[in-house]
Amino acid sequence: MKIYPWHSVKATDRPVYHDDTACTEGNNIESYYKRQGTGGRRKCEHCQRLG
Repeated sequence: MKIYPWHSVKATDRPVYHDDTACTEGNNIESYYKRQGTGGRRKCEHCQRLG
């Protein structure tokens, strides 16, 4: 399901944003690293494939 984009601010995470609740990478972001919006990053490839 598509929702408002989010991204991680953790330095070791990939510099991408997520917008699909089925994305395992996006769902694995700890809440204290999760921020709303794209953060000026490109879209996660997994989210792109999901749809």
